[in-house]
Amino acid sequence: MPALPPAADAAALLGSGTGTPLSLYRTLVLPAESAAVSRADKACICQARIVGCLLLYPPSPAARRTLSLELASCNQTEHPYQALFDLGAMYLTRLVLIFKKTRGKTPTPSSHPSRPSFDRVMQECLVDLQPAPRDHSAAKAQALIRDNYRCMVTGRVDRPATKDKITRMGPGEDFGLTQCCHIIPDAPGNIAVGGSSPEEHDAASMWAILKQFGYDDVCAELGSATIGGRLHRLDNILTLDAVIHDDFDTMDLWFEAIKGQPNTYKIIIPPGISRPPSLPDSVHFVSHHPDLPLPSPRYLEIHAFCCRILHMSGAAEYVDLIFRDMEELQVLSSNGTSADVLSFALHRRLMVATG
Repeated sequence: MPALPPAADAAALLGSGTGTPLSLYRTLVLPAESAAVSRADKACICQARIVGCLLLYPPSPAARRTLSLELASCNQTEHPYQALFDLGAMYLTRLVLIFKKTRGKTPTPSSHPSRPSFDRVMQECLVDLQPAPRDHSAAKAQALIRDNYRCMVTGRVDRPATKDKITRMGPGEDFGLTQCCHIIPDAPGNIAVGGSSPEEHDAASMWAILKQFGYDDVCAELGSATIGGRLHRLDNILTLDAVIHDDFDTMDLWFEAIKGQPNTYKIIIPPGISRPPSLPDSVHFVSHHPDLPLPSPRYLEIHAFCCRILHMSGAAEYVDLIFRDMEELQVLSSNGTSADVLSFALHRRLMVATG
C-alpha cells in the first residue's frame, strides 16, 4: 500500500503558506497517516491516504476547496485524526465505491434483457430513435446502433447481431458478446425521494459530493437522486466487450482524455494488473449515427478520478480483500482474523445512520 508523499514533494501541487492545503496536508493528513501506520490499522491507513490523494490530485479546483474546508473542520474537533478517518471513509463508501461492482456475482436479469424483449426494443429504435432511452434495454439497443454493433474499444462485432443478420462481419474482424455499460452506474438513479435505505443514503450522498466538487451540470443532466433519473441516456452508455465491461465496472480500467483530441482517450490499466494483449493504448470514439451522442467526457472524467484515487491510495487491494471476505465468510472467525471485515461493514452502516 503506497505511502503518501512527504510534504516537500507535495509543495509543488499544493502551494505554500499558513492555512493552505499544504499546511493541512503537513499538519493533519500526514500525521494521521503516520498514526494509523503505527497501530497497523489498515482501514484508517486507507482512509487517510484517500483524503491525501484527493487533496493532491483533485478532479477540480472546487474539489480541493471543499476538501480543504472539511479538513479545517476536522482540526476543530476533539479528535482530529478520527475525524479525518471518518472523512476518508465517507469518500470511499459514498463516492468511490458507488462505481465499483464486486466480482463473481451473477448479473441480474435487468443487466441482460431477454432476447424477445431486446429484439422488440431494437426494432422500435430502428423505426423511431428516441433521444433519451427510458430503460436498460432501450439504452443497449440505441448504443449498438450508434456503435455499429461493435465494442467501442476492441472493435469486436456483437455476436447476437450477426446471428440475427442485423450486421455483418468484415474481413479480419472477430466477434464477441457486447454489453451495455453505464459510466455513472444506474443504481443511484433507482432510489425513492426521501428514502432511508443504505443504498439510498449512499446514492444521495454521491450526488451531493459531485455538486460540491463542481459537477452541478452532471447532476442536472442525469437527474440526480430520483427514480427514473436519466442515467440511461446515451452519453452515459458504452458498448463494451464482456471482459472490458467487467474491468471497467470493477475499476480496473478507465479512460483518460487526450488533450486537444476530442473523444479520444488513453486506456488506463493500473500497475499490477495484466493488460489484455488485444487492448489498444488509446481509442477514438465515433458515432455511426449522427443523432446519437457519444459518451460524455465529463462522465468519463468522474469515473476516471474515482479509479485513480482508489488505486493511488492503495485502497483497491484492501477493498477487494474486504469484499471477497464479506462474500466468502459465513461467520466471523473466533480468533479475530475477520475484524477488518466486521469493522468495514459496521463503519459503512454507521456512516448511513449518522448521515
